[in-house]
Amino acid sequence: MFAYRYFKEHFFDGISFRDDRLVRTPFFEAKVDKYFRDLVLPNPDSIIAEVDHMLLAARGTTEMYQYLMVHFVQKYVNPEYMGQDAVFVHLFEKYVNTGLAQFFTVQYKEFLTKRAYSLMANLIGQPAAELVMIDSLGKSRNLYDVKGSYTVVFFWDPTCGHCQETAPKLDSMYQAKWKQQGVQLYGVMVDGGMNNWTKFIRENKLNDWIHVYQAKSEQESEAKAGKPGFRQLYDVYQTPVLYLLDSEKRIIAKKLSYQQIDEVISLKQKTTSAK
Repeated sequence: MFAYRYFKEHFFDGISFRDDRLVRTPFFEAKVDKYFRDLVLPNPDSIIAEVDHMLLAARGTTEMYQYLMVHFVQKYVNPEYMGQDAVFVHLFEKYVNTGLAQFFTVQYKEFLTKRAYSLMANLIGQPAAELVMIDSLGKSRNLYDVKGSYTVVFFWDPTCGHCQETAPKLDSMYQAKWKQQGVQLYGVMVDGGMNNWTKFIRENKLNDWIHVYQAKSEQESEAKAGKPGFRQLYDVYQTPVLYLLDSEKRIIAKKLSYQQIDEVISLKQKTTSAK
């Protein structure tokens, strides 16, 4: 542990974050990436603390501050690991949206703004947004009415090839394991049409899910009121998309495969039983 701390504390010895010349060297970006990859814990809080420290050290420089800001924004706007999008949201709220990153073009800032607002509502650990939905019989089946130890939310389109492949496998996992564990499977039709939706459900015997979609009247009501739709709230711009929620509908995991979702559930259950 001492060796780790010493190496981390001295990693940037001889390097000044106030020296603009470094941004034009072939080693600097690789060194920054190595620092975050090997010496910073991959959780958002640890990354944010390091990012803020570097940006503060570079504040007032002509090129270094801009270089680091652009580097971090681009790295975390679509992060490698689940949950690190919180770093991008932090950068947007603290710097981009407060005028501390004026060098971004109007078009790129507009993109960052839309992306940030799409992510703010679905950060890991936050309560999931309510989904006002109805089932194939027109009965109200909102997300927060669903009771279970966990809820897997599956955004899908019955005409999407990847969805057609994933849905039966997801059902097999549910029938073989999750159902007995008290997990609820909440399938949200994003697109594809009612006929294709009900046909796929029937032919693939997806009988024990809670199958829902959003009525056009609800979509129009949200748009008229200026409220974000479920696509923005859950960052659903392609399908399929999976979320895992706990019993209180807090987001535990998102945008993982169903196998990874199963691993998270198993880990959570082991952690709970060990307490």
